[in-house]
Amino acid sequence: MNPNLDASKYIELNLRESGREKCIPDKVFTFTPKNYHLFHYIISGKGTYTYNGVTTNLKAGQIFYIAPGEKPIYGPDKFEPWSYIWVGFSGSNADELLRLSGISQKNPFYSDKERELKFLFDSIAQNKNHDGTFNLISLGYLYEVLAIMIRNNKDVVLDEKISAKLNHINSAKEFILNNYQFEITVEDIAKSVGVSPNYLANIFAEYEKCSPKKYLTKIRMEHAALLLGMNKYKIKEVAKMVSYSNQLHFAASFKLYYGISASEYMNQYKKEGK
Repeated sequence: MNPNLDASKYIELNLRESGREKCIPDKVFTFTPKNYHLFHYIISGKGTYTYNGVTTNLKAGQIFYIAPGEKPIYGPDKFEPWSYIWVGFSGSNADELLRLSGISQKNPFYSDKERELKFLFDSIAQNKNHDGTFNLISLGYLYEVLAIMIRNNKDVVLDEKISAKLNHINSAKEFILNNYQFEITVEDIAKSVGVSPNYLANIFAEYEKCSPKKYLTKIRMEHAALLLGMNKYKIKEVAKMVSYSNQLHFAASFKLYYGISASEYMNQYKKEGK
């Protein structure tokens, strides 16, 4: 498969997994925490979802969300066991899209009253390739799912101060995504947004739990990983493509971020046949 058409390779939003399951009665599933987001769309039947000691009854047409690192317990109804489709996803825009939809671990449920999302979840699962990857059609369906959820969210109303902060963060992220391959600084990012570097650092710490510099490094490293995974470029070429003029500096940064060297990362992809 052409790496550029693999929907797991996009920084802004990417698909990690999808599948469907028809559960048997009394099967209680203790979830193994993931490092990405998960939606479960209930196609038929009923079940329960328990988190922090609170149990919620769910039925067909509802979605339950599991945040990265969380470990809920869920299972089918004894008499009407549920069937569901699940979709795992991540990306630099995933948190913001979820926020706009009103979905979070504190508010993990969505009711698809018109059943307009069922086709989209079906389509994501059906478009999974034999090797477990997803094509861009599947990614388009995920964007549609989130767009509909955002459109139908009437409850999240932000005050002007919070809205302004989030607008500044999103503008900074957009500038970074468009310019990470150049030798930009935090000062450049702040100037593009029209705020001071200190203010930008403060709102990033508040909402992103990291500094603008760390976010810039994150985007550079993620793009570098995508390029290395293509097995099309030399390490020194990838380094330059993500603004590192010094290959040794890039190699050190990559190993610090991923825990393995750039050459080891490339070899892993070759062995896995990706």
